[in-house]
Amino acid sequence: MRTEISHNQRQSGVALVTALLFLLVVTIIAVTAANNSALGLKMSTNMQDSYQSFQAAEAGIYGVLSLAGSSTEPFDRRTQVSDPFAGLSASHPLRNLADDPNSPVIDNIDTDVLLLGVDRSCPRPPGSRGGNSVGLFDCDFYRIQSEHNEPGRARTRVELGVVKTVIGSSG
Repeated sequence: MRTEISHNQRQSGVALVTALLFLLVVTIIAVTAANNSALGLKMSTNMQDSYQSFQAAEAGIYGVLSLAGSSTEPFDRRTQVSDPFAGLSASHPLRNLADDPNSPVIDNIDTDVLLLGVDRSCPRPPGSRGGNSVGLFDCDFYRIQSEHNEPGRARTRVELGVVKTVIGSSG
């Protein structure tokens, strides 16, 4: 019996130190993996917000283009149209942008139409020949700006140039 007691008193705790070091290494690896996972989640969330914001701003551009030729024509030689969707309720071109038709996403899209030039010569496609349309066809040049801004999330601004052909000169 005395030999067992003396044998236990001579142990120096190497197994305990080894186990604690192993647990420390495993803990550091687990904390690093959790931080990398959280960072990856934040990056993917920001990319998703960025893509949704770009698509919303682009939808504003196409919404304005869909109004061409309608009763709320945004390209009617006004210097600036700040809200081309004013007066539209049920026929709002962006109403299906989100799953909920009453979604505030529509309110976060600001779209402007700016008149840049009136009765200018129209651009001709490369390689076109023959014929002269001076005095017959003139063009008005517009710029559509669409901005999606959702507080605390991504913000995107998209611009598009539009050329509208006008038969005859107004001046």
